[in-house]
Amino acid sequence: MTYSVVIIEDEIEVAQLLAQYLLLPNGGAGSQVARQGLRQGQYQVVGIAANLATADALLKAIEPDLILLDIHLPDGNGLDLLTELRARAIKSDVMLLTAAKEVETLEKAIQLGACDFLVKPLMLNRLDQALARFEARQQCLSDANEVTQSMVDTLFGSSEQSKTPTRLPKGVDQLTLRKILDAFNAHKKTPFTAQQMGELVGVSRSTARRYLEYLLEAEQVSADQSYGSIGRPERCYKMG
Repeated sequence: MTYSVVIIEDEIEVAQLLAQYLLLPNGGAGSQVARQGLRQGQYQVVGIAANLATADALLKAIEPDLILLDIHLPDGNGLDLLTELRARAIKSDVMLLTAAKEVETLEKAIQLGACDFLVKPLMLNRLDQALARFEARQQCLSDANEVTQSMVDTLFGSSEQSKTPTRLPKGVDQLTLRKILDAFNAHKKTPFTAQQMGELVGVSRSTARRYLEYLLEAEQVSADQSYGSIGRPERCYKMG
C-alpha cells in the first residue's frame, strides 16, 4: 500500500529532509538496506507548502492519507488549519511538527485529533516510530470487517501495553521492545529472522533473537522454520 503525504513546513531544509526520508529512509549503516527494502516506495509526497495560504489551496485540491504540519508558519498557526480541516471533515491523519514546548499546544493538538506530535529538532528514530504507528492503524482499518476489541486496542495503542508485563525480564528493555513491536505492527504480514529484525531496529542478531523469543513466549508473535540457501534452518517470527 502506498500512502500520499503533504508536508507543510516553512523551513525548506526540514521539508526536504522529511520528503527525502519518506521516499528513501535513512538509517545506520547496518540497517539502511533493511529499512529501505521495507519502506521504500511506501510513501508518495504529493505536495509541499511553506505557508498556510498555499497549504489551504493544496488541501482543497487533494486529500492525502497523511499531513506533516508545522505549527508556527509565516502567515498563521498550523493548529488553526487543523481546526478548519476537521470542520471540513477531512480525514487525513495529521502529525504536528513544532519547537513549541507549551503544554496547552499539546492539549489542543490532542483535542483536534492529531495522530502524533513531534518536537523539533526532529529525531529520525522518533519519526520512524510515528510512521510505524500510522501504518499499523491504516493496515488495521483496511483489514477490518467489523469492530473488535483487538482492533480498538491497536488503533488506540493499548494492545501491546495490555499484553506486555509492567516488569520486563532481565536483558529486555522497554525502548528496544517498542521498536520491535512497532516494526511488526508496520509490517504485520512480513516474517523476520533475528538477523533481519536486528538490522531493522539497529541491534545485534543475538539481541534481536532474545527479544523475539520473549515475544514468542508472551504469545505476541508466532514462529516457523525457514531454510536458507545452504539448508540451515532458521526461525522466522511473525505477528498476527
